[in-house]
Amino acid sequence: MARAQEDPPTETESKIFSQLFYETTPGGEVQVIQEQKLDEILLNFIEQNRKLEGIPCYWIRIYSGSAHNSREEAYETKGRFLRKYEGIRNDVIYDDPNFKVYAGGYRSKSETLKLLNTIKRDFPTAFIVYDIIDFPEKVTDYY
Repeated sequence: MARAQEDPPTETESKIFSQLFYETTPGGEVQVIQEQKLDEILLNFIEQNRKLEGIPCYWIRIYSGSAHNSREEAYETKGRFLRKYEGIRNDVIYDDPNFKVYAGGYRSKSETLKLLNTIKRDFPTAFIVYDIIDFPEKVTDYY
């Protein structure tokens, strides 16, 4: 909401965002001002994600089959995808009785939609799949 410059701000400094600024940069200071309600929304969002016991992400399924040659077709599809879209993560998964090929693994649906629109010409039956993936393992220091 835009305010006239002479009106004093009624927002409060965020406790969450203020923790991000441990030190100030030389010659300046950053202050984040926002409504208290935003803190409540962010804390609620964090708590809901903790309950998921994983990280929400979006994949694009580019192949699924259960025929006797599905394994070979899945790996052929993966190879075709890799040749055309180098550098994009993709996996072959066996989900009894189907072999499935997934691409992407993005946190936002908008990123996934961009990829889907890009690959739709080569993989016309592709569609978006929502998933919860496990939290990554903690990296320990070996020093």
